[in-house]
Amino acid sequence: MQTTSSPTSTTPSDDYRTAPFVAWSAIAAAFVVLGFWSTSTSSDEDTSTALYDYGFAVGTIFAYGILIGLTFLIGRAYDPTGPALGLRSFEWRWVGTAIGLIILVLILASALEPVLHGGRDQGLSPEDWRPDRAGAFALNGVIVSTIVPFTEELFFRGLGVRALRFFGGIAAVVVTGVVFGLSHGILGALPPLVLFGIALGWVRLRADSVWPGVLAHGFYNAVGILVVYVQLAY
Repeated sequence: MQTTSSPTSTTPSDDYRTAPFVAWSAIAAAFVVLGFWSTSTSSDEDTSTALYDYGFAVGTIFAYGILIGLTFLIGRAYDPTGPALGLRSFEWRWVGTAIGLIILVLILASALEPVLHGGRDQGLSPEDWRPDRAGAFALNGVIVSTIVPFTEELFFRGLGVRALRFFGGIAAVVVTGVVFGLSHGILGALPPLVLFGIALGWVRLRADSVWPGVLAHGFYNAVGILVVYVQLAY
């Protein structure tokens, strides 16, 4: 008799599906390679003006649009696709839980920053305010706070946790969290990024929904953009 485990179970199940597992793993591996390649090739370039560039917004929409499409395409292996990817109703308390966990990760990241320099290595914060580029800054801020968190949560915590669930819920959360951290290609930021991914993966597992993570991730990115603006403009 075939046995399966619920989405919130920590027990491995035999609900293994080759196509989504292989497809997700291949894309995730490509993300890790591209992340480190991008970091190495841009180490001598100034990326601090990216938020002032409309091209950054267009490129992000294009790339993340493709990833959303691939995620839903791979997710068609599950029926119904939406709930399998975590697109289901949720209790609002999980949003608060997710934000609380992110705050704890930020505290840890702040403590490690003098040693790891993870925040500095990301290099996306402009050095001065440019009113003439305020429109591009605002557009990029909206994209970073909406499209980026939705896409990353859908791919890593939505599809990823579902495709790896046959290992057991906790194992799926840890693996996807590690891959999420590695995909940024920044070794200095790896510990907090991995914990960030694991925290939101755990919430996805317990809430049986990807939306709390999307909202918390979006809130985190939006606050980050707002802090950058306040620091530059005032």
